[in-house]
Amino acid sequence: METVMEDEEMKWREVVLPSLIPVVGEPELEREKGDRRRGRDILIAVDHGPNSKHAFDWALVHLCRLADTIHLLHAVT
Repeated sequence: METVMEDEEMKWREVVLPSLIPVVGEPELEREKGDRRRGRDILIAVDHGPNSKHAFDWALVHLCRLADTIHLLHAVT
């Protein structure tokens, strides 16, 4: 497998959620199972393209809630 060098490096930034979204505490653990009671696992596929940033921003605005866990899948060709 070869290392792919990209011309443009994308930078991350902090995301500030609108104040209209209610603040939810940390996900609680059930005593019996140890699973999260709230929140979902959201998988977002990204690469180094500009459409990837748009898809990431769209998912944050339209899908994600405060208790969700976001997983990024970095696709390299």
